[in-house]
Amino acid sequence: MKEELIEENLHRSLLFKDFSLEEIAVFRRMSTLKIVSEGEYVYHQGTQSDQLYVIALGEAELVFELEDGTSSVVGRIGTGGHFGETGILTSKARTVSVCALFDLVLICFSEEDFKNKLLTDERIHRQIDTSLAERLQVAFLDQAEMFGDQVGRREMNSAEKIVLFSGRATSSVKLERLQISQSQQKITAARIEKNQAEINRIAANNKPFFLNGEEGTGRSIITKQIHLQSSRRGSPFREIDLREYSSTLALEKKLFGGAQNADPFYKTSQTGFFEQAYGGTLIFNHVQLMNKDLQKQLIKVITSSVFTYHGSNENQAIQSRLVFVSSYSLESLRASGKLIPEMLELFEQQNFTVPALRDHKKDLPRLVDYYLECFSKEYCKKVDMVSVETLGILMNYDWPGNLTELSTVIRRAVMLAKTNEIRSDQILLGLPKTEGKWEFNLLRLPIVNKFLKSGKYPKVPQAIVGVIISLVVLTLFFGPRSFEENAGLTLSWSIGWPLMFFSFFFLARTWCSVCTLSMPGRILQNVFKPTRKTPRFIVNYSGWIMGVLCVLVFWVEIVWNSYENPILTGCIILTITVGSIISSIFFTRRAWCRYLCPLGAVNAIFAMPSIIELRSNRHVCLNKCQKVACFGGGAEISGCPMFRHPYLVDNNRDCIFCAECIKNCDNSSVQLNLRLAPQELWMLQSPRLADSLLVVALGAIFFPFALHTSFSERVSSLLAQISLVGWHIPYSLGASILFFALIAFFIMVYYGVVALQSRYAGIDFKKLLPLLGYGMIPLILGSYLAIHLDFFVKGAGNLIPQAQQIFGFEASYENRRIMSQDSTIILQIISILGGLLASMYATYRITERLLIQDVVCTKTLTIPFSFLLILTGFYLYML
Repeated sequence: MKEELIEENLHRSLLFKDFSLEEIAVFRRMSTLKIVSEGEYVYHQGTQSDQLYVIALGEAELVFELEDGTSSVVGRIGTGGHFGETGILTSKARTVSVCALFDLVLICFSEEDFKNKLLTDERIHRQIDTSLAERLQVAFLDQAEMFGDQVGRREMNSAEKIVLFSGRATSSVKLERLQISQSQQKITAARIEKNQAEINRIAANNKPFFLNGEEGTGRSIITKQIHLQSSRRGSPFREIDLREYSSTLALEKKLFGGAQNADPFYKTSQTGFFEQAYGGTLIFNHVQLMNKDLQKQLIKVITSSVFTYHGSNENQAIQSRLVFVSSYSLESLRASGKLIPEMLELFEQQNFTVPALRDHKKDLPRLVDYYLECFSKEYCKKVDMVSVETLGILMNYDWPGNLTELSTVIRRAVMLAKTNEIRSDQILLGLPKTEGKWEFNLLRLPIVNKFLKSGKYPKVPQAIVGVIISLVVLTLFFGPRSFEENAGLTLSWSIGWPLMFFSFFFLARTWCSVCTLSMPGRILQNVFKPTRKTPRFIVNYSGWIMGVLCVLVFWVEIVWNSYENPILTGCIILTITVGSIISSIFFTRRAWCRYLCPLGAVNAIFAMPSIIELRSNRHVCLNKCQKVACFGGGAEISGCPMFRHPYLVDNNRDCIFCAECIKNCDNSSVQLNLRLAPQELWMLQSPRLADSLLVVALGAIFFPFALHTSFSERVSSLLAQISLVGWHIPYSLGASILFFALIAFFIMVYYGVVALQSRYAGIDFKKLLPLLGYGMIPLILGSYLAIHLDFFVKGAGNLIPQAQQIFGFEASYENRRIMSQDSTIILQIISILGGLLASMYATYRITERLLIQDVVCTKTLTIPFSFLLILTGFYLYML
């Protein structure tokens, strides 16, 4: 640079602006020039200060480096600014590094000249004091924001230790020992190889890309992995969570930054995210929340490679790679209309779906080792081993919560570990329940607490029910053949079933805890002492198995009119009992009740809207529990018969309210909550399609069930008319065709409603399909309660003349209703309409959960509400 240009730049600088050209010429002669290329460092943090620098051209970045290797930009110095004087004045090592953001031309003054010649001038001394005061003020303003950034950076730095889809994989021999088939191994290996190849391809270029995946799959890990594999490895990595910005204007200011003010040293918050991530990677998390105007601005920035400061027209080059992340797929985002076409077109050019943990289980052993190391340090333990049996359990689990769930499971296991090895009984699989509101713990009432913890529960209710069922079975097989005179039929269909359905709303699945159909099997368990675990196939497909068996029971019950057939009714009861006995002989605990029982399927579904729930205080479980007695049992009391730890129970479907966990827990963690709303209907973390389809099937079965004994008459009449045209169809075949055709029709209608709602409201079809059925449960339950009420008031009174006949008295079966028909109809209407309102609210919450950003409005609820209203109309018609 020529001498006159040096003098000109010094005159424009902050330090020398008040000097004449003659005075500046004197300073110019004692200076030297230094050129620093873009990206290179002028000096590093910790080195000794020996020069004062004035920027003639370019811009420098002040970088604070932490011991863990992370760094943060704490300031920028533009043309005319100066730096280096702090270290000279304090005689200490430099506290920050200085990097050339753009090519720098520096005018340098030695330490001796700065102290002996520059500082002796009052004007320079005053300017140095002013600059240092301003920098101190800026430091205070940025401190809080910088601290928050450092916490996030440390978390991200720890994530660098996890590498997905590459690295040391589990050997084939070990996978075979873990009972992972060769076909599964090949599929998993192929997926891992494909995923790594895709990551390598994306990391090799600098184009923007879209990344999506289920919650907890490690989307941040993958974005960091791609960043570290790219040419931008040593540059900033910045994440923006769009959920934190309710105002688009505030986000734009943060993103684009403000124009530089008069002070050449300006605070970081004036620089936008684009500048802070200069040369690196900038991630937009939850892109579905991005305002459309901002999307248009970003498309313009990407296509032009320049941006302007907020409130300025000056173009700045963008050097950051943009990454967009969402939990929603491209198809869902397109259907929702949340993204403009240009943004969708950009995403289609380069995108990657992070697979669920169940699709790359070869990574699981390495991830387990990583979490063991982390949590061992956290709890001051040395747990570094996992037995083959334990690893097999982990490898055969589907991990619906992905890495988030895995970390929770390993954390809990490390807490429980007494040695350096994790045992299988310390692995508690499942997702903990979400915290709810409006709950009252009934165990606070001394009388309830005392009763449930005593030996009377559930033994006394079981004994009472056992005696009644034994008498029922004897009467069914050896009593009168006439349905009017058989007390077993009355106790079964007019009293037993209605009372069971009435109990769902008030007592959830308590009926299963006092049911004595499983009692013979449990007695035999004490003799055979089975050790076999329930087969994986049954566990994985239990929802479908129970659903099919439940439908088959209703099929036999309705088509062959078991309501008037005591032998058939008795056979149904004995068949379920025999199934329980066989299961109990071969498998541990109550595998039949949890995974196979057809009555359990009805109990499980209709227990979900109950006003009570059994849950645990997850904070107490995590921080105090060391025994897991509620799951494993104690010396005198057995563990959970349903294979569920209360900490992991998030629904009434999987809990029979046997109170074993209440008796076993020493920390009073288990709670029996009276609740205002059954949140599990819309917040269930692991919804099952099998459950929703069973609900739909029960909705269809209601119609022939409501006809009760007249169903066979109506079918026979219909078949008689068909026979007039020459088609002779046996009753059993015709009735079966009608029964299953009605179920198939309802399922097709349900799929149609889900498809229309998915398209109309912009909701992911795959997420809506297994969830929407749960919203129908209150309406279906309310309708069954209504029809059972009618059965109860019409049939329960028959028990009196039946008892009279048994003891040889004359009996009459006329006018035995225990409630007037008008009163019954009013209660039935209230039951169905109450169920409708509850279903509408549950459907509203399900829609709210699945919508992408939108507030739930009339438009988004039109289709499901219309379906519920039409269904309600038909149910009311059947009364």
